[in-house]
Amino acid sequence: GNNGSTVTGAIIANRLEMTWHNKSEVVESNYFGSLTQASTCRIGYDTEGKDHFVLLKDILPMVSPNDCVIGGWDINSANLADAMHRANVFEYELQEQLVPHLEGLVPLPSLYDPDFIAANQE
Repeated sequence: GNNGSTVTGAIIANRLEMTWHNKSEVVESNYFGSLTQASTCRIGYDTEGKDHFVLLKDILPMVSPNDCVIGGWDINSANLADAMHRANVFEYELQEQLVPHLEGLVPLPSLYDPDFIAANQE
């Protein structure tokens, strides 16, 4: 639900290079904060003796998130557009752009085990 719709929505927004308005500016989708896409690694020093960093994704081969096929399961059968609205993580304008891409995505059914449900969820 919440995590699945957020990860899926972020990948779709990046894949489609979506933009939206927040309170003060137009925002472009990006992978800032992504361990695999934005993290750097110091590999040594440049000719002036300064630290030299490269993106982790440039030294460790991995698939771009934009190329991933996404699937999952949940005890809630809501489509990901409804889950995204309920989670309310994304700006409203971005949510509206994502709806046509998420409303047809429904998680596979999952087993219900109360021992694995967070205390803040019902």
